Amino acid sequence: MAFAPDGRIFFAERPGSLRVIENGRLREAPLLELEAPFISKGEGGLLGLALDREFESNGLAYVYHSYRNAEGSMANRVLRIKIGSSNAEIRQVLLDNIPGDTNHNGGRVKLGPDGYLYITTGERYEPKLAQDKTSLGGKILRITTSGGIPDDNPWPGSPVYSMGHRNPQGLAWQPESGVLYSSEHGQSSHDEINRIQAGSNYGWPLIEGDANGAAKLKLKLKLKAPLAHSGEETWAPSGMSFITQGPWSGELLVAGLAGQQLLRVSLSPSGGKPKITAVFKEKYGRIRNVAEGPDGTLYLMTNNRDGRGNPRAQDDKLIALRPN
Repeated sequence: MAFAPDGRIFFAERPGSLRVIENGRLREAPLLELEAPFISKGEGGLLGLALDREFESNGLAYVYHSYRNAEGSMANRVLRIKIGSSNAEIRQVLLDNIPGDTNHNGGRVKLGPDGYLYITTGERYEPKLAQDKTSLGGKILRITTSGGIPDDNPWPGSPVYSMGHRNPQGLAWQPESGVLYSSEHGQSSHDEINRIQAGSNYGWPLIEGDANGAAKLKLKLKLKAPLAHSGEETWAPSGMSFITQGPWSGELLVAGLAGQQLLRVSLSPSGGKPKITAVFKEKYGRIRNVAEGPDGTLYLMTNNRDGRGNPRAQDDKLIALRPN
């Protein structure tokens, strides 16, 4: 979801619709309904949305979605679109042929403090892709808003910013430090929250969490350890956001799918292990995304109708809350 300066709230629906809430009401007609080669299958579909920094004057936004490429395979791509008062249209394909499949598509796209687009990608159940620098799968990517490669990317001429990821789904920058954090799904547990550094390798499939003698292997191969992981629990972390207002100011919130909770992550000033508290456990079901609105309202997006949850009345929902 994304918040416009004029008060509109935009959000994407996996089957391919871009929707808008205006003056507290959902507009009945979608602004955009993606058509072929777009595809919504399994975890694939319309997955990510970000507004341009100059959205108020240019109306530009960026989306990440799954599609059938020229070879007939499922892949993912990033588009630049133009949003008007009543509809939206595709303007440019910025990056395509990102590995995709029924599962493990990543899909988060966000604008960083540096003005570049950051994109999470999955390894489509081919773990070796995460360790292949030439593949866009199992990575966090960084490109310009016109689809170019920033000169200071860690590998010249490549959009790859970090590697060794399994299925990262969340991105958030700490406002004070500008440090990037990401959430990532483990194989069945050992879900991770990572502090992202350019050019770093986060280990998948060589290690996950601190399992399987990971400490020695990390030291040998210079792999990055997670800031925190779920151990034998399952979080299935997705969207994440730093809070800047109210009683939770300074905390990192992480949405949980299989965990059916919101994680409150209190970072240590020394950079050590954070304190993690689960809230709203099983209250709303699967939580796909969390974001802070301009006025401090906390928005949660549920995901109970994807075949893995237990849909409740009027699911799915965008829930507005005020922390206290």
